Amino acid sequence: MHPDVPRLRELHHELNRTATGGVDDPRGAREVLPPLVGSGSSPVPLPDTALPAAHLGEVLAARRSSYRYGAAPVALDDLAALLRAALGVQRTVRLPDGQARALSVAPSAGGLPSLAAYVVVRGPGVAGSSPGVVRGPGVAGSSPGPEPGLVPDGVYRAELRTEAPSLVPVRVGDATPFLARALDQPELAERAGVVVALVARLDTTLGRYPARHYRTLHLDAGVALGHLYLATTALGLPGVAVMGYDDTAFDALLDLPEDQLTAVLFAVGSPVEG
Repeated sequence: MHPDVPRLRELHHELNRTATGGVDDPRGAREVLPPLVGSGSSPVPLPDTALPAAHLGEVLAARRSSYRYGAAPVALDDLAALLRAALGVQRTVRLPDGQARALSVAPSAGGLPSLAAYVVVRGPGVAGSSPGVVRGPGVAGSSPGPEPGLVPDGVYRAELRTEAPSLVPVRVGDATPFLARALDQPELAERAGVVVALVARLDTTLGRYPARHYRTLHLDAGVALGHLYLATTALGLPGVAVMGYDDTAFDALLDLPEDQLTAVLFAVGSPVEG
């Protein structure tokens, strides 16, 4: 671990305590964490889907922050298009040393993989399926779910820099009780079917940049957040950025190592019908 990580974590921790009344996990969110998955859990492949054609000016004008979500689950095709378009690989370049580097659609300092993305799946309680599933057309190789084509409730790491992007299970089970305690607006826990967490990676960046780069990581996350807003707008999905949460609790939910930090959340759901 880089020697600057402990002091940056301490800074991050102290800043978090200014929003939690000076105590860690004041509402006991970590007491209701879903269990970690066992070994051998299968990843959920992300379909090779893209955003619908849209005029950038129209998307910018239509962009809104929405706290209202429909009762239906998010389509896996839409979630895949969102993650690929906002956070996926744009191109691969050859470095001077001959190594190939995949560059994200969302630019980052030095082109480094400075962010990781996690997806919390929970649900609006659709009849005939388990709460909080993401529906897809026959998801081959997914973790066992209540019926074929459903992604079960849980926490997933989005692997987007590979030839076959997927959601890798981290925790299994309904995270709604955790979200209700970890979010400053607990009512949001019952609304959004998907929460995307952008994670700042000290492990991949401090080897090149000094500790001050901690600030740049949050700028990188802000750029990626803007991409998420535009992609959800193009897909016709409601979404909103969320900064009111307990950092340490979310780091625990995502099972992050010491050199990674939760930077921002983005809540997504299906459109409200009618």
